[in-house]
Amino acid sequence: MEDKKHPLTSEESLQIIAKMIKTAQGNFRDGSFYFIFWGWIAAVASLAQFYLTIFTDFNAPYLVWLIGIPGWIITMLYGYRQSKRETVKTYSDTLIMWTWIGFTFSILVVIFAGRHINYQITPLIMLFVGLCTFISGLIIRFKPLIIGGSSFWIFTPITFYLPMEYSSLIMAIAILFGYLIPAYILKKQN
Repeated sequence: MEDKKHPLTSEESLQIIAKMIKTAQGNFRDGSFYFIFWGWIAAVASLAQFYLTIFTDFNAPYLVWLIGIPGWIITMLYGYRQSKRETVKTYSDTLIMWTWIGFTFSILVVIFAGRHINYQITPLIMLFVGLCTFISGLIIRFKPLIIGGSSFWIFTPITFYLPMEYSSLIMAIAILFGYLIPAYILKKQN
């Protein structure tokens, strides 16, 4: 390889940046699994919670969210296997990963503070999901994900104005538009 004594030209710099973005997009598109997997977990749990709340007398419908525990185990195992196959880990990959780890800790705070916020957990989760999805879309420059993240912000105020029993139904609809549709588009482009 030839050593260059002169600084990069603007064209060379743009080529390097474009290549980095393409690599990050490729890595992230391979990660459409996470959006599809968690999209379905959250949609099923939201619909199950709505059903149990409205149509049964079960007094703890939020327990359906315990499905997230095996979900996290599967996610960690899948992520571990994927990291062994990845040849290049970009800064964008790391940024997206830490964004979603930050999301997880934020959600845990919201869940454990539920009593202090009158159990208005769903709208806050939707806000955080929207933010992380939006940021992920911006990082990889994938418009459907950016729009998907934004759609959570459209659905969130609705959950504040409807009776709390309907918030899980609104969340399921938001997940369809904000997570699942962009994830399947992402997967199709892979």
